Amino acid sequence: MLVGAVVLSFAAVLAATIGAGELLELAERPDGSTAFDRSVTSWFVDHRASWLTTVARALSTIGSQKVLIPLVAVVAIVVVARRALEPAVLLVVIWAGAIELYALAKHVVGRPRPPMHLWLTSASSTAFPSGHATQSLSTFAALALVAAVVVSTPRRPALAVAAVIAAGVGCSRVYLGVHWATDVLAGWLAAACWVALIAVLAHTRKS
Repeated sequence: MLVGAVVLSFAAVLAATIGAGELLELAERPDGSTAFDRSVTSWFVDHRASWLTTVARALSTIGSQKVLIPLVAVVAIVVVARRALEPAVLLVVIWAGAIELYALAKHVVGRPRPPMHLWLTSASSTAFPSGHATQSLSTFAALALVAAVVVSTPRRPALAVAAVIAAGVGCSRVYLGVHWATDVLAGWLAAACWVALIAVLAHTRKS
């Protein structure tokens, strides 16, 4: 029954994300942008500086799979070694689900990225939703939840730190010119819904 609930939760978040992407097309120009996106991107471009670019690239790397995959693997192994199997499963489910969530949504929505002359880093696939925003918020929030259970870290401060890191990662993608602001907002919303639903299911299972 729990597996079925996880699958239904995933399907619901995926459908909502795709629906948001399809609705967004109504306000888009041929390049995939909206008036809001163009104004935000213009602001970031106007405020670019060499040191900010270095920070943005670092934040983007933190939110990438080449950092998150080993991080999740190491934490999961450590948590299992402490005989806390359920938190490890929670972490892996949230992390893996987030990746599948944005990958499937990107495939269906197919929104183009900003023009390449704005890019300060490489990027592949389509834009909506931002994979970095989705996976970073999901993964760091999951790590916060695991820490709250395994090492008794206060949940709210841990989640606040996760949100700050994810905010930095998402903003870095707009700064670097490879995502529109609405790509990042959608990634954050999808991640927040996904984590919240899985957390509720995990809590319900314990009750």
